[in-house]
Amino acid sequence: MWLARGGTTAPPRHSRLRIVIAQAAIVFYYAVGLAIVVRAVQGGILFRLWLFYSYLIYCLTTGVVTIGAYYLAPASYASVYWFVFLTTVIAEFAVLVQVGDCIFDPYPAIRQIGRFLTVSIGVMFTALYIGPSLLEPRPRSLAILDLVIRSSVAKAAIVIVLLGVAGYFRIPLGKNIAGIMMGFSIYLALNTATFALAETYGRSQYSQTFATVGALTQILTFSVWAVALWQPQPDLLSNREVPRDHEGVPEPLTRQLGRFNTALTRLLRR
Repeated sequence: MWLARGGTTAPPRHSRLRIVIAQAAIVFYYAVGLAIVVRAVQGGILFRLWLFYSYLIYCLTTGVVTIGAYYLAPASYASVYWFVFLTTVIAEFAVLVQVGDCIFDPYPAIRQIGRFLTVSIGVMFTALYIGPSLLEPRPRSLAILDLVIRSSVAKAAIVIVLLGVAGYFRIPLGKNIAGIMMGFSIYLALNTATFALAETYGRSQYSQTFATVGALTQILTFSVWAVALWQPQPDLLSNREVPRDHEGVPEPLTRQLGRFNTALTRLLRR
């Protein structure tokens, strides 16, 4: 997350107003993040969405570590920053795996395939789209900017696939899961645009806007997640059932998916 980590070097001195705004943004960021986690404990969904909340807690924890390095060990700040930054880019895939698990929750066997597809798409994009870019000789700053852009495109592709499958089989997402998807989609869109602008105009021209937009992106993402997850829906507190129509009969496409899940379960048990 960018809010606690504006860059790899100490920022220049700003006006008192900018400092106050930055401090207020940090306080808001951590207050909302901690509130989401506490609410999950109270609502009993912390372990139900353990991958998502692990990611969230990781972001909050590494933010504190990075701030500590900035003030207590300035010489190692750059190394800590880039390590946390790159591991966070990878950890974001956990959110997509979690969403895939929730979409296919009524179908245990297919849920495993959904997780496999999510990981496979990520690996495919890494091998064919992200990896070749990393091998090109270029300055480290440009390589990292390109890495973030390409990884965001890969994650956006996974989001589109998951939404497409859910829409095709008419699987309701529910407010909680839809909110996670919406927040993450907003984050990916703004993240990609911000890094693309930074790559186009350069860090010297875009540095101040880069840090501000990055902070606002994280605040907006956390705010969407807080609203979506504040009141856990019943389908997150218990196993979801196969959706049915108004006559109590499984919907046609969902019935087909259910039969496929049953056949796959029997195959996996052999």
